[in-house]
Amino acid sequence: MNTSPVISNEWLARYILSEDHIRKDGTVKPDPFIPYKHVELSVTRHIGLEENEIWQAGELVASQREDQLIGRADIVAQRAVDNGLTVLPAPLLKNHNHANIIGWPAMKPDQKIIALELVKGAVFVKR
Repeated sequence: MNTSPVISNEWLARYILSEDHIRKDGTVKPDPFIPYKHVELSVTRHIGLEENEIWQAGELVASQREDQLIGRADIVAQRAVDNGLTVLPAPLLKNHNHANIIGWPAMKPDQKIIALELVKGAVFVKR
């Protein structure tokens, strides 16, 4: 279980399960970075993982949601911190590198403003 603190230059993967979350030019829309009812955003830390292990975590997410893994949007943890959020390790039994981005405002419009900032630094990696 990876409970070490998340460092600022650490890469985080947000898995993309909908083609609608990617523009035709391959850039990521803000939608996958808007947290849902729990006001936390689930991500997987890259640290200590091989590329295939990052994808395995994404396949697990897709299977749990009974959906297809389209790709992932990778961001540097510092982008979250720069927008007033905190990235906390939250290891799971089948994803030891799981983390949550927390500290989101409660209102959806305010969340979207932050999501727009996060997505500016996102790199889309197609499955």
